[in-house]
Order: sequence, then C-alpha cells, then structure tokens
Amino acid sequence: MKDLLLNFYRCVVGSEYGWFSEGNEQWYYFIALVINIMLTWQFRPDLIAIFVVAAGIHFITVCVYSYGSLYDSSRFYSVLYYVIHMILYVICFVFDWELTLLTSSIVIIAYFLAPDCIGDSFFMMPIRKYIGKSESKKAAVILAFHTIMFLTFAVIALNLPISLWTRITIIVTCMILHPIIDYLESECIIISDATNESIDIIVQIIKDFINKKK
Repeated sequence: MKDLLLNFYRCVVGSEYGWFSEGNEQWYYFIALVINIMLTWQFRPDLIAIFVVAAGIHFITVCVYSYGSLYDSSRFYSVLYYVIHMILYVICFVFDWELTLLTSSIVIIAYFLAPDCIGDSFFMMPIRKYIGKSESKKAAVILAFHTIMFLTFAVIALNLPISLWTRITIIVTCMILHPIIDYLESECIIISDATNESIDIIVQIIKDFINKKK
C-alpha cells in the first residue's frame, strides 16, 4: 500500500530522477516558464502576449540549441543564443522591469533547485552533509523539491481569474506534459547543458580576444 501511494505521488509531482532517469532540470525550467506566464496573466494581463512570446522563444531556442548540438557546430550559434535571450530580456524589462526581474528570478531559482540525473543540485549540496550516503533520504529530499515546485505551480494556477475547470485543465495538461519534457531531456534537450556549453564558448571567445590583444 505504501509503495502504491508513493508511486501515485510520483505521478503527481514527478519521479525522483526524472521519468527517464535523466534528471528534472528541463521540467523545472519548463514549469518555471509556465508559472511566469500565469503570474503575468494574473497581474499584468495587458502584457501577457509579450511575455508568452518571450517565454516561447526562450524555450524553443534552448530546445533547438540543445538538440542540434549547435555549440559544436559554430561559435556563432552560441553568440546568437545569448543575443536572442538578451533581446528578449531587454524588451520585457522595458515593458515592466519589476515583473521581468521577478520572472527571471523564478527561472534562476528553479534552475538551481532542479535535481540532475544523479539527484544533485545547487540547493542539494548544503543538505548532503546531513543525509550522508543514504539514498532513501536523498530521494525524500528530491521529492520535497518536486513538491515545492508542484505546489507553487498548482497554487498559482488555482488562483487564476478563470473558471475552475480551466484551472484544473492547466494543471492536468502540465502533468501530462511532464513525462514528455523528461523524454526531451533524455534526448539531450536540457537547459543546464545549453547554458554551460554556451557559457564555456563565450568565455573562450573572450579569452581568445584578450590573447590577440596582447
């Protein structure tokens, strides 16, 4: 009975290491974008189109850059990757700088909270000394992270100024999309890899530029 309830709970908040054992980073990133869209819908409905388009373009560029391994093709794609994201940020910042800072912070927090394929994350590191090598305790902490993300998403969705059935549909739709997002992560479509690879290339470009100036 305990295992049955635990499996049901996983179906709601997500499996500890992702449905394909590749981590939960892409899911946390995706649900953070959804949370941002819902907050915009609730507090700045006049800007919903702008923020939805920005979130959509951001997600698509991450997927294309990751899936196509564009960081291995040309440095130009890594530069373009950041130029596009910077333009999106500036546009949103001009329309509402407070909302832009809030939504950006949510994505960043989700990024650092998200457990990877071995269950580690930035926020997991200070906890590891308390849980030791216990896999059961580690799994419990990961599920706690999943619960925080899901409850944040669900509470915001349930407070949207729309019909109850529409709110429930949003929650259920995202739950159905969860394994699909995890599958994409298993195909190397993942925000952390895209970010790390692109940063490494940008840093190398800067180093090469400095060396040429010497």
